Amino acid sequence: MSSIMKVNAAIQFDGQWFIARCLDLPVTTQGESIEEAKANLKEAVELYVETWGKDELEQNAAEPELAKVDVSI
Repeated sequence: MSSIMKVNAAIQFDGQWFIARCLDLPVTTQGESIEEAKANLKEAVELYVETWGKDELEQNAAEPELAKVDVSI
């Protein structure tokens, strides 16, 4: 029996692709649209969990703290 769990994601446009990053797991993908990037991320996260197990997802999935950080460049 499968269950539904929400994961946190950040999606940014890089000028050509929408890059979708899971903030809870080391999973990143892309798409030509936001919808495609989300669908690709959903599939990639499901494959990650299928490969590595659900325990890691449940331990890592939490509300992220997003912050802007000043860096010297």
